[in-house]
Amino acid sequence: MTLEEKIAKLNEIADAIDGASLEESLKMFEEGVRLADECMVALKDCKGKLTVLQEKVRKLTDEN
Repeated sequence: MTLEEKIAKLNEIADAIDGASLEESLKMFEEGVRLADECMVALKDCKGKLTVLQEKVRKLTDEN
């Protein structure tokens, strides 16, 4: 599942959890926490890649 799909699923859960039973809400909350954790890992990975790329661009522009 892509990051965008995970975020969309989190939005679906947020909309559905309000009218659900306690047991259903707990299951949805658990899935939401798992998805949120996966999103955070993906975002941290992207941030790391962007930092590396920015440093490469700085080195390229400093050399010229």
